[in-house]
Amino acid sequence: MLAPAVNVLAQYTSTPAVYHNNTAGSPRTNAPSRGRHTKVRMNFGFMLKQFYNTDPHYTSNTTGNGGYDFGLKLEIPALRNSSILVGAEFIKHSFTFNSYYFAPGYSFLYDGNLIYNHAISYDEVQIPIEYKFPFKNEIKNIKTFYGVLGWIYRISAYNNVLVTNTQKGSFVWEGQDDISPVYPFLFSQGSTALELGIGFQHNTLRSGNAWFIEIDYKYGFSPLLYTGNTMGSNSVQFTLNTLAFKIGMKL
Repeated sequence: MLAPAVNVLAQYTSTPAVYHNNTAGSPRTNAPSRGRHTKVRMNFGFMLKQFYNTDPHYTSNTTGNGGYDFGLKLEIPALRNSSILVGAEFIKHSFTFNSYYFAPGYSFLYDGNLIYNHAISYDEVQIPIEYKFPFKNEIKNIKTFYGVLGWIYRISAYNNVLVTNTQKGSFVWEGQDDISPVYPFLFSQGSTALELGIGFQHNTLRSGNAWFIEIDYKYGFSPLLYTGNTMGSNSVQFTLNTLAFKIGMKL
């Protein structure tokens, strides 16, 4: 009579042990995976401020007339939350100042009569290498602020100068390719700059895409030299630094 009772007890106590082992080993398959991937950033911007500094002995009434830029960059994940930005930007500047004008065959006389207006359109291509650091994790927060610090290689691509007589209002001269870096880097039309920026980004958490607005300040390490009508008679050295507002998308 006792033997069957022992067997029943053993069968009863073994059931919870089997059930416990099965539930502990159940895998979780519904955990989301959101990795960071390389994205393409496209932006359009315009100049909030152009900082020109020309020699007051040879120029007057220096005025920035605005400008704009287009950019295309890759955003490559780096470290835990930061990114490296590489790509290219096209920037167009426009500014004017009054100065001298010396025509071929005439002697130079710096008499203080700065009656010639030089209207300059200046294009450059910039190749940036930038470090972007968000203040919050972009894959967990819809709205984030970020900073940008970078080095830029500037290439003087094209410039056009229109000279007019301010007293007579008449055309005097028009020409191209009269601007070059004072301290060229790598080749005659290349120089470098530093960029500092801050931005706001609205993120799509599922895809990693976003739209953003950004304000950037760019400081050129080399001044630029405007020689004027290929004579070298003006030889106006100036600096060109900018503060730009940009809006764009990250896809």
